[in-house]
Amino acid sequence: MNDTANLQESQPEALASPGRRLAGAVLEIALFCLTLAIGWIVWYLIVARRGQSPAKRLLGMRVVREDGAAADLGWMLVRDLVVRVVALGALDAALVGILGEAAGGALSGLVLVAAALWCVWDARHRCLWDRVVGTRVIRVARRA
Repeated sequence: MNDTANLQESQPEALASPGRRLAGAVLEIALFCLTLAIGWIVWYLIVARRGQSPAKRLLGMRVVREDGAAADLGWMLVRDLVVRVVALGALDAALVGILGEAAGGALSGLVLVAAALWCVWDARHRCLWDRVVGTRVIRVARRA
């Protein structure tokens, strides 16, 4: 390897900013709706192998594990499907069951917003699901 390649490998990865992460969340919802979910799912399955979602791909972000290794499809599915959808969905169902539709739904919504906004006050810009699974989101250089 040449010196430039060694220098690039030794530099720490830049964390994705909270603003970029939150923009990615909004873009993710828009892409999901615009592609009628099917297009988003296919796109996700293609890019998740590289630790990305469709919005992360477009915004130049990637999910990596705490040890620095790339998050592969399995890690992405655990992070996005198991923690974000199943666990938060189960919490929603439990809160609605206990508190009723209005109060349970409102509290569940607040929990989801707090989990997503966690990256704003976390020193390493991790959302709650990143902390649970042991991942972080980094910025990646766009390909020429």
